[in-house]
Amino acid sequence: MNICRHLPTLAAQCLVLLAVPRLQAESAGTVTTTEIKPKAEAAVLYSSVRYQSENRRDPFLNPTLLEKKGDTPDEEVSRGQPPPGISGMFIAQVGLIGVSFRDDSSTAVFQGPDHRAYFLQKGDRLFDGYLKEVGSDFVSLVRETRLKSGKVVTQEVTKRLRTP
Repeated sequence: MNICRHLPTLAAQCLVLLAVPRLQAESAGTVTTTEIKPKAEAAVLYSSVRYQSENRRDPFLNPTLLEKKGDTPDEEVSRGQPPPGISGMFIAQVGLIGVSFRDDSSTAVFQGPDHRAYFLQKGDRLFDGYLKEVGSDFVSLVRETRLKSGKVVTQEVTKRLRTP
């Protein structure tokens, strides 16, 4: 019962408190709260904010996406379309099947992936190298790799008739 007796007084005080700011705003010549429109906030440009912490890496950037995908100078240069015959075959594709000796020359017999026999002498070229030396039961070939940096890397490959 005590609450019911004070209820009209409490309601009157609330109305007075609500009316006071409105009266103050009208007397000052400002706009009422119903006419105020909220301002749109400017968009924050997060892309321009960079993590600067001396020599430590940014923990928010994915390192796999930052890798350079450009050409590296140590890649092999494309050789283009291989010509037909033994001059268009790689050293790894051919197998040594025989060696022939004559008075002053020696000939190596290779079998290509087309199952044909090819007779090569010292200095004859394959697609990725040349025949350097012909021995009694082996041949020595030089494989050349041209890199994009302009460097030519050579590797000596030995093929034997009989494996020990």
